[in-house]
Amino acid sequence: MEKCVKCDKDTMGYKCAMCGAEADEHDANHECGGEHCMPKCVGCNEAQAKCSC
Repeated sequence: MEKCVKCDKDTMGYKCAMCGAEADEHDANHECGGEHCMPKCVGCNEAQAKCSC
C-alpha cells in the first residue's frame, strides 16, 4: 500500500486535488489532468497534495 507523501499514513484509492472526484485507480486521462489524480490519504480523506493530517 502506498503512503501519503505529507503525513506518511496509508492511502486508499485516488482523489483529484482540483475537483475532488474519487476513483479506485489512477486516471491518467482525468479531465483536470492526470497529475491531479493522486493517492487519497486515509487520515483526512483528501488528495495527498491537500493532506491536512
